[in-house]
Amino acid sequence: MGKRGLRLISLAAIPVLVFSACSSTAATQSTAPVVTPTAGMSTPVASTPVTPPGVVGIRWFIGLGSGTQPSQIAAQKSFIADYNANNKDNIKITDEIVPNANAYDVLKTEIAAGNAPDIIGPVGVKGRNGFEGLFLDLTSEIATQNFPVAAYDPTLISFFKSATDGQVGLPYDIFPGYIWYNKDTFSKYGVAPLPVKVGDQYQGKTWDWTALQTVAQQLTIDKTGKNSTQAGFDPNNIVKYGIDFQWADGRRMVSDFGAGSFVADDGVTAQIPDVWTAGFSWYYNAIWKLHIAPNGTAEASTLLGAGNSQSSGNVAMNAAWGWSISSIASDAKTSKVKAWDMAVVPSVNGVTTAGMDADTFTIAKASKNPDQAFKAMVAIMADPTLMKVYGGEPAKTADQAAYFTAFDATLAPIFPGNKVTWSVLGEMQKHAAVPSIEANMPNFTQASNDYGAFYTKLQNKSGLDVTAELSALKVTLQKDFDAVKSLG
Repeated sequence: MGKRGLRLISLAAIPVLVFSACSSTAATQSTAPVVTPTAGMSTPVASTPVTPPGVVGIRWFIGLGSGTQPSQIAAQKSFIADYNANNKDNIKITDEIVPNANAYDVLKTEIAAGNAPDIIGPVGVKGRNGFEGLFLDLTSEIATQNFPVAAYDPTLISFFKSATDGQVGLPYDIFPGYIWYNKDTFSKYGVAPLPVKVGDQYQGKTWDWTALQTVAQQLTIDKTGKNSTQAGFDPNNIVKYGIDFQWADGRRMVSDFGAGSFVADDGVTAQIPDVWTAGFSWYYNAIWKLHIAPNGTAEASTLLGAGNSQSSGNVAMNAAWGWSISSIASDAKTSKVKAWDMAVVPSVNGVTTAGMDADTFTIAKASKNPDQAFKAMVAIMADPTLMKVYGGEPAKTADQAAYFTAFDATLAPIFPGNKVTWSVLGEMQKHAAVPSIEANMPNFTQASNDYGAFYTKLQNKSGLDVTAELSALKVTLQKDFDAVKSLG
């Protein structure tokens, strides 16, 4: 199951600030063809929007990320109709909805043909890969239109800055990383709840990966009831695991140990950051030496929900993200997890880091009407119904409390009496890994396949020398990167 397909459970509408419109400037009308879906989102059909004289046409490209589900399409069209009827800036938005599988190629083709849309989104970091140099730096628009950046955590503003393109987006919805844990399992085995603030100690000691390892050892149980620290523990008959990294790929997993990248700052040299070497080694040791994390076979077993260990009731902790909550259970009767909570990610040498997913909206650098595009984009971002159907946590600090209150109400029938410490997500959003866990690199698809193969090997083969395997991965990645240079 794809990670971004696991959107949060539908919530009540979340109030967000509607920004006042600014004065209009002279602009060029848009008559570009618009792609809309046929029934079932199969083959796009082109149409041409009609823009009345004196009205600025703004084309909104949807499909590079969220926005192609039926409920989302309906909400988007409703927003557009209302906005076009009521905005005072003589702006008319037209939508261009392209199936996600085709969106990358369609957008690339349009931009290359001089037919770029104005607004693109919502889209995550991975969805923007391959479009470097093609998005507008919003810094000037933010200043001239007085966009209230103070409404957001500064870390989130920085998250959408590109070294080459500047401020390519603004915070919209976020999915911070955290440690999920089963409170019933902790209670059963007499283990104290985990820290909920970055910098807090755990049982009088630093909350780091050594401390988490100790907890995981206490909560990895074999069929006789022995934990992994006790004499006679049987690693071949484990019934509960202490820690998992469900749905994590290599970069996502290891970024919980520290931010980094497989490519150096020069953009062409492969590297393995030291903190990633340590993180991969910790993980491999957890699987094959300590037996506190499941290997690939165990992960796919019915014991761990055939790949959904967090829902199985047989894992004590899981490195998780905000988008995965809906996968725990859909109703109280069938749920194998009754009580759970969140904790902050452990630190490494005093530094706490976790991968974060985040969606934004961007404006094409080739937009003929950037001022109007920015105004329309801000209105899209401020609409509570759209925020609801996209399903993420609002990046805007003032909107988060209401979001979590609504989320509590949604979860209450599924997990009666359970209280979630939502403030953990507020803590973790300040410690998002930069570069992003989905940041671009040369020959992205092949490089991703190669580090994915390395990660799968770690999960499925014992007796490896992790340092040697990483050295081999570095060589492979360099070949991937060089293949791009040779084509240039």
